[in-house]
Formats: sequence, structure tokens, C-alpha cells
Amino acid sequence: MQFTLRAAALLGAAAFSCAAQSRRLDLSGTWKFDGGRIFLPGTTDQAGFGKKTEGPEKGWLSRPATIAGKVAYEREVVIPDAWRGMRTELFLERVHWRSTVWVDGRAHGDRDSLSTPHVYDLGNSMTPGRHTIRLEVDNSYLIDVGKDAHSVGEHTQTNWNGVVGRLELHATDPVWIGDVRVTPDFKAKTARVEVTVRNATGGRVDATVSAGAATAKVQAPGEEEKVTLSVPASAAKAWDEYEGNVERLEVKLSAGRFSDSRTVEYGLREIGAKGGHFVMNGRPVNLRGTLECNIFPLTGYPPVDEESWARLYRLAKAHGLNSFRFHSHCPPEAAFAAADKAGFLLYVELPVWSGKVGKDEALSAFMRREGFRILQAYGNHPSFIALGLGNELRGDFQFMDKLVGEFKQADPRRLYTFSADHVRLVPGETSDFYIAQKTKAGYFRIHGSRWEKSATGTDYDYGRLIEGIGVPTVAHELGQWVTYPDYREIGKYTGVLKARNLEAFRERLESQGMGDQAEAFQRASGRFAWKLYKEDIEACLRTPGLGGYQLLQLQDFPGQGEALIGLLNSFWDSKGILTGEQMRRFAGATVPLARFEKFVWTSDEVFTAKALVAHYGRGELSGAARWTLKDDTGATVAQGRWAAAKASAGAVTPLGEVKAPLAQMKRASKLKLTVDATGFTNDWEIWVYPKRLATAPAEGVLVTRSAAEARQRLAEGGSVVLAASGGKMQEIRFLPVFWSLTWFPKQPGTMGVLCDPAHPALTGFPNDGHSDFQWYELTQGAKAFVLDGMLAGLRPVVQVIDDYHRNTRLGAVVEARVGKGRLLAVSLDVETELDRRPVARQLRDSLVRYAASAKFQPQVEVTDQQLEELIGK
Repeated sequence: MQFTLRAAALLGAAAFSCAAQSRRLDLSGTWKFDGGRIFLPGTTDQAGFGKKTEGPEKGWLSRPATIAGKVAYEREVVIPDAWRGMRTELFLERVHWRSTVWVDGRAHGDRDSLSTPHVYDLGNSMTPGRHTIRLEVDNSYLIDVGKDAHSVGEHTQTNWNGVVGRLELHATDPVWIGDVRVTPDFKAKTARVEVTVRNATGGRVDATVSAGAATAKVQAPGEEEKVTLSVPASAAKAWDEYEGNVERLEVKLSAGRFSDSRTVEYGLREIGAKGGHFVMNGRPVNLRGTLECNIFPLTGYPPVDEESWARLYRLAKAHGLNSFRFHSHCPPEAAFAAADKAGFLLYVELPVWSGKVGKDEALSAFMRREGFRILQAYGNHPSFIALGLGNELRGDFQFMDKLVGEFKQADPRRLYTFSADHVRLVPGETSDFYIAQKTKAGYFRIHGSRWEKSATGTDYDYGRLIEGIGVPTVAHELGQWVTYPDYREIGKYTGVLKARNLEAFRERLESQGMGDQAEAFQRASGRFAWKLYKEDIEACLRTPGLGGYQLLQLQDFPGQGEALIGLLNSFWDSKGILTGEQMRRFAGATVPLARFEKFVWTSDEVFTAKALVAHYGRGELSGAARWTLKDDTGATVAQGRWAAAKASAGAVTPLGEVKAPLAQMKRASKLKLTVDATGFTNDWEIWVYPKRLATAPAEGVLVTRSAAEARQRLAEGGSVVLAASGGKMQEIRFLPVFWSLTWFPKQPGTMGVLCDPAHPALTGFPNDGHSDFQWYELTQGAKAFVLDGMLAGLRPVVQVIDDYHRNTRLGAVVEARVGKGRLLAVSLDVETELDRRPVARQLRDSLVRYAASAKFQPQVEVTDQQLEELIGK
């Protein structure tokens, strides 16, 4: 670290020397610091200063050293003679949180933005020669924006102290360009350019302002004057999610011996709403987004370089997405600039997650200031399509609506909403669109509705939820399905945050004798999460008129109880769950869909489905469409074609019906339905079971629900299949952990099953080794055996994955030797109402056939006491 700081300081000095010949001085380098010396831009965390910490945090990553409160940074700077007579300003790109500045002991005020640069007008105080700049940064919790807001909370970016990004002195003539605002007119192919001219001469100034080919005269009798120019943009290409066409415009000011210039970038686009759709440049747009929660474990703050953001946008697009929602924070300039070039859509929020909005005067004033600052700093960016007041806000909704109205009036270049909502249940009166977890008609996601009360298929949508809403509606925080940690990831935490919590979870897993199963747990839970995310997304796409969805989220969330809900990890690296190509099949701009009644069928039925295509591409879609139904060997069971499909952009278009008699299925099978619509492909799995099963040969095998009967037969040296109901058991459910077991403790806390599909006990039960929709019948409302400490070395035939905070050893199907007897114990219900439960019927048959075979040779022996703990008395 010492070498890095020294080298960086030398580089900073070189940059400073070169920049001194211009109107910008780079202040990066070594600064004096309360604790010694520190390199800025940077943070105290990066320098390793602060109170040292030990052990894991409870629910988030660990900072090895922390500082809270005021920290002073100081350095000398030499102002070149070329700056004589100029005004100067200090530019601090991102500060956390309040900054206060002194030059040569003279105070120059303070700034408190969490979202925009802190800029100080130093006037003519920086005369040629040597000066001392003192900068105080206070990362205390200054305004109650909500301690879980991702702008200030420890759960994601950390409560850091320092300055990051550009750290510079700027010099201008005393007449200069203060601001440039560009408002494109997409239909007219022009741009309205509003230039703010500032005057510090104390007298009247006559000036000429030019923007491209347009020129205007301006008189500045006072400190500020605005001039508006109309700039032709006939040669400009439209900006949208497919083409990041960025226009560059040079604005010049000439006022006698004073001059200034500024280059601004904008995009020719318009964003609006029509019915339930967002509309960009006259074309419907569906927001397919993920949250970005300020998760950057190496630095603890958001990137200030474009390439880092460009990488995230490339990855998001590769997975079918077109937008980010910045949850309770606003990113730096680089995020907008990179999104402009990528054609990526950004919804930004004020840095607030509070339950008392409009009831706290300091917070209300801060929100108003911060909103206008964000609009001024980033408003020219075409990627900046929407602004909200914060996450899941509560308080005075009338205040929120009024504030939204103020922002809309001030800057109509984008759309606005009061909040991402889960309590109001209706749009705000001034909101252009609505982000909702639910409406009065129900939830927009699996959690809280489907798969918690009854099994179902895909033949539903959310149309009734958006009836009467009147503005585009976006499904809020879709998904949140937890996957087991990949402990190989621990080594990636080489920056300011350490995964001490993951280390503790791994130690617990190893102490339970399951350390070698970590990767299998991660893979099985990840594949299950994939299935659930797919159905969550497709339910939204099946809904005509729904404005879009926002996932929580594509990448892991390391805080709030280690909510590892991503299909990618916290670094946006693959977790080996699925590829971008696989996700685009169900999350892209054009997605074939299928509506069918259920996932589990019997051989006396005819499988039926309705095929559709959700299309939000650039133009009309047309071409051939077909379907196939194949078994697990790849053999075609049925297939068909439809007339050439024609799908308008922004519509969910029917393709035709699928019908396939299942009588030919003589054994339990998994089938795959594939729909191809003009080159876009998607698929679904269904399971087909025999309507009736031949009686399983059970000679020499006792099949019972009685622990006493089982004990007796085992004592006689017999074989037993026990549908157990006693012993030490834990509640399980079909769905995995939602978000985090520590944040939502009133859930069973299991994460699906793990098994070996090739195990002879499962020969007659088709499965992929992890939970999928067929397992609902078996696992919903069920229980699992608790095996902690009583059966060392035992690996259940069907294991249940427990939440990593507990790592309890759980089994749903367990085999063991008891003296000369052999036991196959099942905690799942494989005995009741089998006439209407084909999955349970099939599993029972497979287990009984195994128990009656020569392959039933359990390797682990249990004592009488262990047997009692396992199955009860």
C-alpha cells in the first residue's frame, strides 16, 4: 500500500504540473490528514485509517477500519501566474457526506449533496502563488434520509469518508458559462439550448453566445443572465435503447477580452407515456430492469470511471435487460455518460428511504435541494429517463405529489414518480408512472401470492392488477430468491470490504460435516432460483399493458442479512447458474410465451397450451412459428406449426394452440415444450406421470406410517419404508428463502432439495437433482428430518438445503442400517390421497421398488437412540 500511495502521489504531482498550463489544476495526490497523510481522491477505508474491527458484521460485509465524524484534509497548491485576475472554483466530484472548505483560513461555506459534485466558488481569492486548502468531510448521519438508504447505509456502499472522482481547481474569466441545458425536440429535430451566463465583474457586460450554428447576443447587467438558442439537429440520429447516438454540442461565450466554452452531450429522444406503455420516440418501450443498490465491494463507493459502468450495462444487456433502477441513490456522472453511449435506460432516485417524508422539515428541504441538483447536474443525459423521490417512502403523500409536480414543471425532459411503492397502492396524483409491489387487486410476483397456497401453471397474468391505474405500471422488486453462497467467492474480496460473514457460514457448514457439499448446494439452489425468476418475469411479460418489471436483482445483495439473491455475484461475475443467452430467452425484448394450466400432468390427459409472443423490439415481427414437445431423451413426442406470426411492437400476440395427447407416455417423464417465434426461442418443463401404477413389488418390505411397526420389523432384520411423522423435524416449504432469513424470519428458511438423479431409489422418479415445479406437491407444508450430530457421514437420498445462517443438516429421504434391518425413512407425505397426487404416488413407487431390490444396502448404521431421534418412538 505504501508503494502504491507514493507512486500515485508522484503521478498526481506530474498531472498537477502539466495541468497548471491550462485552466484546470488536478489536486489528486498526497494530502495531510488527521491520521498522517492520505492520497486523494480516495477514502479513509482505502488508506486503512480508522478504528480497527474484528469479526463479522451481523448481516453485511466487514470494513477492516472505520471512521465516523469529521475528518480534515489539507494541502498546499501553487496558482500559476496565468490565472491572475481569474475567478476559481473548487470541484469535488463525490463527497460523503458534508464538506466544508477553507482557503488560507478563510471559510467558503459547506455543501451537503450525496448525489452531485460539491462545487465551491472561491471568487478571486486564489491569486498567483502558494495557498492552503483545508477540506473537512463529515460522514455523520446529518439528515434523516433513512439509515438503510443505499446512499448512506453500511449494507452496501458503506458510510465512507473522503472524496472520490475528480478533485480539481477550475479557473474562468469573471464572465463565464455557468450552465447549459439542452432540450431536444424529437419531432422537429431541433434542440433548445439554454445558456446561463454569469458575471462577476460588478458591471454590465455585452456578450455573444453561440451553440453550434446558432448565435445570440446577451446583455448581463447583473450576476446572472439566461439566453436561449434553437439549434438544428436534422443530421442527428435518434437515441434509444438500441442505438446510443450521442450528439456533441460546443457552446462558446465571447465578451470582449473575456471568453469561455463548454462542450455538452445530449441525445435526440423523447420519453412519454401512452396508456399502460412507456413510449420513446413514438415506439412502446418495456422496462426490463434490475436494481443497482450501490454494491461495489472493492471500493465501497460507486465507480467514477465510464468503463466500469459500461461493463455493467453490457452484462445487463447480455441478460436481456435494458434499464437500471438506482435504489435510494444517484450514481456519478460516469454512470450517465456510459449509459448514453450504451443506449441504456436509467431510473434514478433521491438518496432517501424514509417513513417520515414530508413530516421532517430538514429532510423535506434536503429532498427539494437534492432533486434540483440532480436535474441540473445530469439532466442533459438522454439515458436519464426517470426520477423518483426514493424507495418505498411513507409519510405525507401530498407533499410527495407536490414535490414531483415541482420537478416536472422545472424539467419536463423525463418522467417522474413519487416512489417505488408498497403501501400507497395507487399512483401519485402527479406521477407519470407507477412502480408497485402490489395494487389493491394483489401482488405482482410469486412471493406473497402464487406457490404459497396452491400449485398452478402459467395460465395467468396481472391484467386485473393494473385495471384503472391509468399510467404505465412497473412490477416492483421482482424475484428476491436466495441462493446458497459460493464460498470460492471469498477470495475476491481484496478491497475495503471483507467477507468475514461468509467465512463464518463456511465454518459452520464444515462443522456440520457438509463442507464438501457447498458447491452442490450453491448449484442446486441456483438452478431452482433460475426457474422462479423465469416464471416471475414471464408472468409480467404475459400481461398486456404492463409497463415493465424491475428485478431485485440480477446481482447479489451482500447486506440486510446477506441477501444473496443474484443470478450473478456481487462483482457481477457468473455464479455458474445460467448464461446471458439462457436468460435472454425469457427476459429479452422479444420472448415467446406459453400459458398452460399446470406443470404436472397424467398420461390420460391431453397437454394443452396457448402460445404467445411478447414483442418490444424496434418494429413489427413476422415469420414462421412452431413448437415441439420432447422427452428427456430428446425424442419428439409431438410438434406443430402455426401460420406466419405477425406481432406489433409493444404487444403480446397470440401464436396458436398446442395440443399433445399424453397416452403414449408409458413411464414417468419430464417433457420440454419449446416455442420458436421467428428465431426467438423459449422453453418450459412439464412432468407426466402414469395415471395408474402397477403395484410395486414389496415382498419382504414393510411400508408403514407407524414408527412402532417399523421398529419391530427392523429388530427382526427386515426392510422398512417408513412415512415418518415423529422424531426431530423442521418445517420446510416449496419456495426457497425470500430475500433474507434474518430480515424475514417468519419463513421456514430452506432452499429446495438436493439429490442425485442417478440414485437407484429415484430411478422411477424423473428429476434434475434440484427443486423444480413438480416438487411443490411434495415439499409445500412438509417437514424434513433434522440430522444434526446424530448420523455422522450420512448423506440423505433426498437432502433439504438449509439457509446458510443455520446450515442445519436436513433430509427428506434417509436410508440407514438398524442392526440387521434396513430403513428407508421419508419425511414427505407419500401416503395420503395418492389418487389425486401423482407426484407423491410416483415417488412412493420408486422408493418401494428400491427397498425391495438387492441395491438397497444402506452403509450407515444408527443406534437405537439415534433411531428414536430420527423417527420417534
